[in-house]
Amino acid sequence: MVNLKKLAATVTLGALLISGTAPGYAASLTDKQKKVQQQQQQNNSAQSKANASIQKREQAISKEQQAINKLDAELQDVINDVAQKKAEIRATQQKIAALQEQIKKYEAKMKAQEELMKERMATMQKNGGGSIDWAEFIFGSKDFGDLLTRMITAGTIQENDKQIFEEYQATKEKLAKAQAELKAERDALVKQKEEREQRQKTLNKKMKERAAKIKKLNAEKVKFESKLMSLQEMESTLKSQEKAIKAEIEAQRRAAEEAKRAAAAAAAAAKKQQSSNSNAVSTPTASAVASVPASGGMFQRPANGRLSQGWGAASGANGYSFHNGLDIAGPVGTPINASQTGTVTTAGWGGAYGNHVIITHVLNGQVWTTVYAHMSSVSVSAGQRVTQGQNIGAMGSTGNSTGSHLHFEIHRGGYSYSSSSAGNTVNPASFF
Repeated sequence: MVNLKKLAATVTLGALLISGTAPGYAASLTDKQKKVQQQQQQNNSAQSKANASIQKREQAISKEQQAINKLDAELQDVINDVAQKKAEIRATQQKIAALQEQIKKYEAKMKAQEELMKERMATMQKNGGGSIDWAEFIFGSKDFGDLLTRMITAGTIQENDKQIFEEYQATKEKLAKAQAELKAERDALVKQKEEREQRQKTLNKKMKERAAKIKKLNAEKVKFESKLMSLQEMESTLKSQEKAIKAEIEAQRRAAEEAKRAAAAAAAAAKKQQSSNSNAVSTPTASAVASVPASGGMFQRPANGRLSQGWGAASGANGYSFHNGLDIAGPVGTPINASQTGTVTTAGWGGAYGNHVIITHVLNGQVWTTVYAHMSSVSVSAGQRVTQGQNIGAMGSTGNSTGSHLHFEIHRGGYSYSSSSAGNTVNPASFF
């Protein structure tokens, strides 16, 4: 039988024990939970602030990079401008040198003609020239040329001597024209040099500004890739193009002569065949016809692939606010072919283009230039003449490129890049 008093005492003790410890334990647990929650809230707040700070810094860096990209677009135009001015100055100096040589020849020719005419006039005075008032002609003339003009006007010069004096007058006029051209070219040279100096100052200022911005990014340990083609590369390209234009014109001249010889040979063979068989009708041989190169369309699509960007205005995020060509995307190694027959201006690595080829074309007297950029490999060399459709390399992603593609440009005239306007480029899509 259970002792009710003992059981009641045990229950009462247990109740007392429970009632004495449970409230304290529960309070301690709640405090700890609150502290943990508070700590978590503080951590979350700190993390949010850190994320916001990182995001803000990334936005600031992005703005700095965009500012540099914008500056690069402006700089590329200035670099191109300075190189063009230097090319113009070089061409003007060459023209001045040629005019100076021409003037020397005219002066030497005039001197010889004057000596000859003095001899003729002495002979005229000796042989029946007593009726002529020589003093009036000589002392009334400003110079030797004026003396001749007076004598020709007065009809004192005989017909057989008139040609000599007219040739002298023609030489004198050519000399005067050459001297006027020389003066004009010298004036132009002074102006060109002033313009180049101003653009050079602008270039130096912008380059310093760019260097300061990149230094700031470097301090933040942010890598920035240059998208610029250097002034030296631009000058080299322009010089190479001058050579390529001359080489292309000469190659066309030789091809025309070869075609003419082939046609003459075919005509001679046809005539010989006709004489041996009067009933036979002959035509030029297949080999003669094949020797004349066919150009096909004006420009052909240089590679197969998807059109990933067209010619026209751009955002400026990639360092240019105008996209001067077409981007044709395709796998690395996709063949790239010459869009038209011409002479290779440059071939190899260079700046934003990476591996690239520039070809000079002369079509119906007009100079054109095609550019093939970001190639994985190049299979032609500078100075080489290529025909339309000939393989010049393979597609890739070298230089300022984010994926395998061909950047293709067509320039009406020589190469003249502008990252902020069309410049002298035309839309390649209009040709194919």
